[in-house]
Amino acid sequence: MALVALSLISLIGLFLSLAATSGIRVSDNYESHIRARSASLAGLNHARALLKGLDHNDLLQGPDGTHDTAPSAMALARSCSFRSPFGWPAARMLNILNPADAVAGMSDDGVVNSGRHPGGQGMELIPLAGVAQTANGPGASGSIVISRYFVKVTDNNGEAAELAQDPADDPYLDGDGQIIVRSMGVARTLREDTETGYRRNSTALFEARFRQFSTFDLEAALVLQGSSVEASSTSMFLGNQFLVQGGVANPGIGAIDATPGSGAAAVLQIVARLSPAQRINIQGSSPAPSVRDITPTPAGTPDKRLLLDLPYLRRFFAQSVPQFADATYNETQQWIDSAPQSLGNYDPNLPATSPGQDPRVTCVKGDLTAGGNLAGAGILVITGKLTVTGGFRYYGLVLVAGTGEFACGGQSGITGAVYAASLTDAGGGTGWGAAKLTLEQNCRITYSREAVRMAVNQIPPAQLSFREITSIIDP
Repeated sequence: MALVALSLISLIGLFLSLAATSGIRVSDNYESHIRARSASLAGLNHARALLKGLDHNDLLQGPDGTHDTAPSAMALARSCSFRSPFGWPAARMLNILNPADAVAGMSDDGVVNSGRHPGGQGMELIPLAGVAQTANGPGASGSIVISRYFVKVTDNNGEAAELAQDPADDPYLDGDGQIIVRSMGVARTLREDTETGYRRNSTALFEARFRQFSTFDLEAALVLQGSSVEASSTSMFLGNQFLVQGGVANPGIGAIDATPGSGAAAVLQIVARLSPAQRINIQGSSPAPSVRDITPTPAGTPDKRLLLDLPYLRRFFAQSVPQFADATYNETQQWIDSAPQSLGNYDPNLPATSPGQDPRVTCVKGDLTAGGNLAGAGILVITGKLTVTGGFRYYGLVLVAGTGEFACGGQSGITGAVYAASLTDAGGGTGWGAAKLTLEQNCRITYSREAVRMAVNQIPPAQLSFREITSIIDP
């Protein structure tokens, strides 16, 4: 009886021991999986915050700006498995304290970076070796690494929208403005030996798709949109020294049909305000005065069609712009020679990825008077009236959306494009008002494709989708 009792007690003790061990493993696996998920989401948020201003092709090619062009390498880059920073077995075995061995020899393709420039490689904004997440250690031991995330950017190869713009299906060339970002989180857990090796990490992988919209990739030096076009002051055009230059491929002034027939009507309203001597000052792809109804362009593409969507424009300028702007001012401003914060700077003679290039997004919710020797670059958004005087210089996009009133004088010069649209509140909704314009003295507005593209890149890509990837559904 004593032996039977001892045996039963031994079995119960063994069961309790196994149950405790299993409980510890379950608890540790659950905790580490939560940490891995949190790290993965942190990596995705980190990438989302960095995408503003970065060129998609630079992201796809990595900081060295090169990639393997061998057929086998290109085929691998087109595969879905290429989208993950690591394969699942490697992620489960790597050392999160020091992943140098795991990333040794790996290509930097898809690493979030600032872009290669003539002076050298781009800066890794999210390193190939990942970013460690730390927590306070026990006692006074300092911080310890509890997880790490790795991020990779790839193209949406094989999709119809991509193939339409990139028939060669080059995985390192973005054709449709869409990229796929995957973030893998890895957290240490209790080691388990398996038939093929071992597992010491919990892993989690999240994927998001982003798209850079080209809505404000304008195709005229000065674009006017509203129910009509009127003069901002006594006259729409004063003197014979102003110049609006659209270049050989674009009109000087473009009118967008805000309401049926208003595009063509706006052209007539603008031309009627020009004296015979002033007509030569509006130059571009058509005979002077180069004023054209450009409505077919917005109406012909999904992105540009948003220029005709009143609710979208209202949300974009009232809600979206203040969220991603580098500086927002909620009242009328008057800046002569200087602004409260930098309006950005950009040297068009240097590549966009060169150190020192610093375009910015500035938003003024109200009227703005800018003059003197003030200069800036990037995107300038005004919801009230914009008056530029003196020697004001700007490189990029000037968006006057709200009252749609723009007055330019003095020795001012804008290189890029100006968009003036009158959005009014009508019965609790949004309607079109009259865009107002006055150009005088030596005002210069010169269209620049490079300046417009640079400015459009300052608008953060929109997130189109989000999902969690598991080893079961990952191809």
